[in-house]
Amino acid sequence: MNDIEMRLRAAEDRLEILELEGRYARSFDDHDGDSWAALFTADGIYRSRSVDGQPPATFVQGTDALRDYCTSAPFRGIHLFHLPQLTIDGDTAVGRIHLEYHGEWTEDPGSPVLHLVGFYDASYHRVDGAWLLAQRVTTAYSRTLRTGFGYLPGTGLTSGGDLD
Repeated sequence: MNDIEMRLRAAEDRLEILELEGRYARSFDDHDGDSWAALFTADGIYRSRSVDGQPPATFVQGTDALRDYCTSAPFRGIHLFHLPQLTIDGDTAVGRIHLEYHGEWTEDPGSPVLHLVGFYDASYHRVDGAWLLAQRVTTAYSRTLRTGFGYLPGTGLTSGGDLD
């Protein structure tokens, strides 16, 4: 492979991983478990970082478990990613992706609303010509929970000026 081919391959690899990260956020936010799980290797792992030697709060491994985790997540929200910092070496790569996540647990008034700032450490493997996640570790830098009530049905002002 000549220099131009190597540089083109490196650019294509980087772009494919960026696209993978975009699909990751969108499929999880849509609770599309099939699409989200398909972004991982067959034995892929999603987990939270261990703190003080304790087991991770979240540990999910394998296609079926990943699909079920995403599909049945008891919260909904939106991931906001920064561009990943990537190191690619042949058919493997590692990256760090800074993120914010805004979400809530249910649609019921008074449910917790989450704002998380942190990062993912990810490892990727090229499998059958496509980049996939082998492992993703979530680290929360800050996590803020609050209660959001919104407009409760039947309690808002009407055109008649109800203030009861």
